[in-house]
Amino acid sequence: MPWAILIRLLARLAASLFFWRIATNRRRAYANGQPVPGATPKARIDAQAAVMAVKTSILLTWRALLTATFLTVFAVLLVAGLTIVVLGPRWLGAILLAGALASAWATWFEGRVLVVAVRMRNKRRRDERLRKTATS
Repeated sequence: MPWAILIRLLARLAASLFFWRIATNRRRAYANGQPVPGATPKARIDAQAAVMAVKTSILLTWRALLTATFLTVFAVLLVAGLTIVVLGPRWLGAILLAGALASAWATWFEGRVLVVAVRMRNKRRRDERLRKTATS
């Protein structure tokens, strides 16, 4: 079976399960305007908190993608530079190794920014949990 067909089938299955979950979740909360016995009422979603969560996740995903990209570029340039230094013109290998060094620095920088962003997110979440427990 070709991979494209298999991936398309899995995507359709995931989408249908997602929409089925949403549809049944909305139906179970209330029956004719009356709460279902034993069901907990759903809290309203804080719009600002949701926007901040989406922005934070996009920022972290972007930083992780940049870090992985720079790491891949570093590995490719390092291998190519070492190979060319040994087998070919040394000046070209030196240029590739300098590029590898620059991408290694960019990888380190982006990795540090990613670590700081994750720590800030964890600290913000912990502070929110502490505020919720203090007010409860």
